[in-house]
Amino acid sequence: MQLTSESVSSSAGMVALVFGGRSPEHSISCLSAKSVLGALLELGYEIACIGITRDGTWVEVASAEVESYEITASHHPEVAKSDRVIRLVMNAHAPGIEIDGEFRPISVLFPVLHGIGGEDGAIQGVCHSMGIPVVGSGVEASAICMNKLTTKELVRAAGVDAGNWFAQSSTAMTVAPPTDAFPFPWFVKPVSGGSSIGISVVSQLQDYEQACEDAFHTSPDVIVEQGLVNPRELEVGVLVGESGVEASPVGEIKVKDQFDFYDFEAKYISDGAELIVPAELDPELMREIQRLAVHVFTLLGCAGYARVDFFLDGDRIVFNEINTIPGFTPISMFARMWGQAGVSFPHIVDRLVRAAL
Repeated sequence: MQLTSESVSSSAGMVALVFGGRSPEHSISCLSAKSVLGALLELGYEIACIGITRDGTWVEVASAEVESYEITASHHPEVAKSDRVIRLVMNAHAPGIEIDGEFRPISVLFPVLHGIGGEDGAIQGVCHSMGIPVVGSGVEASAICMNKLTTKELVRAAGVDAGNWFAQSSTAMTVAPPTDAFPFPWFVKPVSGGSSIGISVVSQLQDYEQACEDAFHTSPDVIVEQGLVNPRELEVGVLVGESGVEASPVGEIKVKDQFDFYDFEAKYISDGAELIVPAELDPELMREIQRLAVHVFTLLGCAGYARVDFFLDGDRIVFNEINTIPGFTPISMFARMWGQAGVSFPHIVDRLVRAAL
């Protein structure tokens, strides 16, 4: 893929970088915003940093504060409350924001809101109502991809192996299937959520109900997936470029022995995984995984970019999930995979902004 970054003129207007939010992934969103801000500054864009506090208030955040965000075991970054409250100007002919009575026009909104409020179509709906172009997928595709059950049903209906699963609702606990028909381990996941928050591995039936209760803190419904025998966890970055929808080299995540799976601590706190790009795969198999990633992206109506995740169990390729706003933290795979293809992170950000405009 050839992504070129020309010098940015003032005609590009203001890019509103929006992050934080009421999602459990608030802190990861802050880290992603730090990376995207660095790229936008390097490219010369005019930027408005808009943080959404945990209670849902939109506030102006200084660039220096965003650049200072770090995560440790004892400290998770978050958008601080501020008297610099932002009001949205819902004018389709001149959309923008207002701070202390000062109006600022917005040309494009770049959301790095992971999870609820960001990947579920909510922020995309706000942008549509305001008449502001938004980076990435629109309302419908975002809502579909955020719901793991809906996504898997559509992908399976299109002939892609999506594994075995059943659903569970917080409003009515049902009897789990017999373990001889649906053998352990089970992965109990919130239907709408990310960053591995609320996920549990269940190896015996007596732990199932508690695992559901843990997941219900994130989502009112859960999906229970049957674990595979010896899976490899693979990821593909999908990006819309000048020649259409293209896939990055395939990356692999190898979780270290002390972790049961690639959970929140393994991802962000304890350096709990080896990230391999490109994955060691037969070239034909890699091409097939890339083809499936593009197929799923197109099938679900996505735009701009996404990360598509698979499991490889022997020769069996199993679709796991799709993220329409993948992480942009220092350990995130999306930028690493495209970097392997010679596409820098600033080039990715520039392409996404220009495509939205």
